[in-house]
Amino acid sequence: MIEKKKIQQTGILCISTTLNNTFINLTDLEGNTLSCVSSGNLGFKGSKKASSYAAQAATEKVLSFCAQNSIDKLSVKFRGVGYAKDASLKTVFNHKIKILQIQELSARAFNGCRRKKRRRV
Repeated sequence: MIEKKKIQQTGILCISTTLNNTFINLTDLEGNTLSCVSSGNLGFKGSKKASSYAAQAATEKVLSFCAQNSIDKLSVKFRGVGYAKDASLKTVFNHKIKILQIQELSARAFNGCRRKKRRRV
């Protein structure tokens, strides 16, 4: 009897955090969305959506999807501000999924354009 080899799939876990909500998107290497969960989607309302527990619950839901679909390796990308980044990263570390790379994609302020000259009276 011939056994089928377990196909190791690689995915990209994009974690976008704002001051009001957390969005977690799992894609394949081409960028096609496999699973998308937000903390508001799980039933958290109001300011509880921005909590670290809500981000942890959303991350666990996406990682359970990874386990069902035999996704063994992840590349993690973070974007945004808030405490949810730390909580979701700890949740990814606690699961038995190999992390290939971790990227921080948050935009940084660079002071912008020069201000207008002050009017002298």
